Amino acid sequence: MIDCIELKQTMEDHDKAFIEVSFLLDMFVETIEAFVGKSTPSLAVAAGRKMAQNMPIFLDEPDGASALSEVVRVFSEGFDIMGSFEGKEAVIDIDHCPIRSVCQERGLEINGPTCQMFHYYMAGIMAELTGSPARPQTVETGEKCRFKLAFSGLKA
Repeated sequence: MIDCIELKQTMEDHDKAFIEVSFLLDMFVETIEAFVGKSTPSLAVAAGRKMAQNMPIFLDEPDGASALSEVVRVFSEGFDIMGSFEGKEAVIDIDHCPIRSVCQERGLEINGPTCQMFHYYMAGIMAELTGSPARPQTVETGEKCRFKLAFSGLKA
């Protein structure tokens, strides 16, 4: 186990990295939209499914509540995230959304293509973990982001 960090980062280093990552994410989403067009949500779902296969999540029984709990556990390392189930819908709340911060940095529309791509990406992760297709629906955007994932065929 590594118990020390040899690289010292300043706030200026952090700010520069954030600006660079924001630029790259903006260019990535813009390029995908240009080449993939209306299939962009499908690409984001496929990316989420692939990511789910590589996440440190192992479920004996793939049910929605367990999958959501594990996704929240993993994403809470970098996000202020909470999740709950309402019937067959997962509700995900993100305070101080880092995707919103990227949109603000780049002058992008809140709940625009970058936000939507992230929501479909999360739908892909949950679809892979539950074995049931999921479709996102934005409920609230701003400092706090809330979206739902509606599942088809999910066992309650």
